[in-house]
Amino acid sequence: MNEVVAAFLGMIILFPFIVTIAFMVVMRKMGKAPASILGLAADVTTPLLFIAVYVVSRAIFGQGIWVYIIGIAIIIAIVYAFIERSKVKEFQIARLLRKTWRFYFLVLLAAYVILFITGMVMKIVEYVR
Repeated sequence: MNEVVAAFLGMIILFPFIVTIAFMVVMRKMGKAPASILGLAADVTTPLLFIAVYVVSRAIFGQGIWVYIIGIAIIIAIVYAFIERSKVKEFQIARLLRKTWRFYFLVLLAAYVILFITGMVMKIVEYVR
């Protein structure tokens, strides 16, 4: 039983979009509009993408990569706060957090795809040698 749970959690961590698709299907069955659930699905997937990017990058590059992931996330939050503060008179933290979280989703999605392709290419090259 423990092996099944470990395999399931490993699959969710390595392929976080399984959760996204499952979330969207469940919300659609509940009668929610597809446009409104896309943002919620991204919100649910973002923490899994943080973990997936860490796991894949650690498999490719080794130890110490988490520092860069957290550092980039903090820099993004600071830059977004400055941009939001200069654009809007009334600074709303909830709005800033939502925008930052959704931007994290886009950045992590791109990083995940790039890392996944890089890892696959490296393994193919290693196999061919």
